Amino acid sequence: MDKRSARDIASFPELFDGMEQFIAEQATGLKRTGTCLALAALSLGGLIAWWIGKAV
Repeated sequence: MDKRSARDIASFPELFDGMEQFIAEQATGLKRTGTCLALAALSLGGLIAWWIGKAV
């Protein structure tokens, strides 16, 4: 189990260059998307609550 072969991921570090940057960019995109969705949900929720309150 401790033996490593040429097929191990660690044997090919050039394949994973920039992985940290990729993950950071994806996390930033997810945060931005989550913020936009939360803002849209709050705005729409407030509008619906106002509309229901006005109708009653």
